[in-house]
Amino acid sequence: MKICVFGASGYVGASVYQLLKKPDGVDVSGTTLEDAPLFEELDILDINEPESFSDYFKRENPDVVIWLVQGGPEEHSLTTQGLMHVITFLRPETKLIYISTDLVFSGGKGPYKEEDPISSLPDDHALRHYTNAKVKAERYIENELTNYVILRAGPTYGENLIGKLDERTDKLAYHLRTGKEISYRDDLIRTFVHVEDFANVIVEMAQNDLTGVFHAGPDVQQSFYTFMQGMAEQQGFDGNFVQKAPEEEEPDTEVPKNTSLFTDKIKNKVNQTFR
Repeated sequence: MKICVFGASGYVGASVYQLLKKPDGVDVSGTTLEDAPLFEELDILDINEPESFSDYFKRENPDVVIWLVQGGPEEHSLTTQGLMHVITFLRPETKLIYISTDLVFSGGKGPYKEEDPISSLPDDHALRHYTNAKVKAERYIENELTNYVILRAGPTYGENLIGKLDERTDKLAYHLRTGKEISYRDDLIRTFVHVEDFANVIVEMAQNDLTGVFHAGPDVQQSFYTFMQGMAEQQGFDGNFVQKAPEEEEPDTEVPKNTSLFTDKIKNKVNQTFR
């Protein structure tokens, strides 16, 4: 089985790539946009460049494609160019695993099931680029493909397989080590998923016959404040240094309040359990 990981040097992508190098019968390749690749065998590739992408894809001819590219404000161009390049080259038997986000539920009235409708943010909203690109990508995949998995997840945390922490936890640890207080919102509710658990699910999906939309994560919904206070205590710090942040917002920067996820469906389909 030939598997290609687009975004193999990212926070989640690095763990997925490392895990896929272990099983017998799996030939894994990966791409990165970095000039100095995290793993020397990765291919440096701008997936928005049609000719370079075409050469790469025809050479690799994968059985499974895992889309782990994250663009933040540039997510729109990654969807309208890079992802569309991928979909154009996919054979019916080639499986696409697309990593999405809980933010496609921009109404913020969760918890949400897989079949609940997704929605975009207004065109003048500060967070529209990432969220709306993910919504567009999901809708396009569901309309054009049958052999796909869309995996939605909330905030991903923890140390990945190469020892990198997520930025949020890293920032928390820095503040607490220096004795500084740090604040998080108590009105923003999410389903937090450990990077190792998430990577294991992606790898399992790449090697089975499941298709469709799945929510990944534990059956727990927490606010950022509650979750990060727990993370502080896990690392041996005083949780009282984690404070509640103000909840006042301007309308055009308002963050969806509750994008937590029901995760019962995936638990009945995969071997991975979530901490």
